[in-house]
Amino acid sequence: MENIILGNIVSLMGCTVMVLIGFIKNKDRYIVMQTLQFLLNALSHFLLGGFGGTVASLVSAARNIIIAKWKCTPAIKIAIIAVQVALSVSTVTVHPITWIPIIAAGMFTWYIDTKDVMWFKWVIIITLVMWTVYDIWHHNYVSVWFSIFTAVSNGISMVKIHKERKAEKEKLPA
Repeated sequence: MENIILGNIVSLMGCTVMVLIGFIKNKDRYIVMQTLQFLLNALSHFLLGGFGGTVASLVSAARNIIIAKWKCTPAIKIAIIAVQVALSVSTVTVHPITWIPIIAAGMFTWYIDTKDVMWFKWVIIITLVMWTVYDIWHHNYVSVWFSIFTAVSNGISMVKIHKERKAEKEKLPA
């Protein structure tokens, strides 16, 4: 029980950083803060016994640093995903629930540089749903709520973008 409370406290810290990141306009500062968020997420997953989430969060922190330094090529993405899978398989008891963060982080890594904002928001929503299932399993209740709110806010944003695009098309001469 103590680990559940402590894990959720650390998760709250990570989720708070995640919310604060939304206000950052400087890309370098954004990467630093998101890396801090991933490290806090890794610690909360570790405390809650979610070792697949721990590995996924640590690899995501490393991914951010790598992508900040080098161009995000398919080869780099494949290497990052391969490292995550290898670390997960070698350090985690492979249980079907363990594959959820591996798949979610791999999917996010693959689409991280997509130019289509609507597709990227779909990726965010899909991966957040996956993380929500994983977090429920590991009693990471704080993260569950933040994932739900973030998925809903992305959905609302998608509706607004769709309406704006539709209005722009209607303004075009026939």
